[in-house]
Amino acid sequence: MSGTIERTKAQAIFFLLGAVLVGGALGFTANRAMTHRDLPKDQKSARDQLADRLELDTAQRNMLDSVLDHRNEQMKAVLAPVRPQLDSVRFAARAVIRARLSSGQQALWDQVLREMARDSARSNGR
Repeated sequence: MSGTIERTKAQAIFFLLGAVLVGGALGFTANRAMTHRDLPKDQKSARDQLADRLELDTAQRNMLDSVLDHRNEQMKAVLAPVRPQLDSVRFAARAVIRARLSSGQQALWDQVLREMARDSARSNGR
């Protein structure tokens, strides 16, 4: 009986970790869903590097920006309805992780989360 409980706990933890990974991937995708004028320098430079590598002329560069901006707006719209669910999954997983840490590790974990929030706010222009 104890083995079944431990296996169930392990499955729940793996499920939550998987959800965190999926949430992280979707969050990363959503983070990319910004307009070109709001792009941080690293994303703008990535577009510039792609355009340079493809040897695009000015009209083609404008087309690339337009297509990617449109794609990003569409992705933003697709993700908007599920954002609360993704946030819920992320926060639940964080709580499970935090509960398994020592008090010293919890303080470090909290610091990591604050840094992640700060970096996210900065990259989203907030």
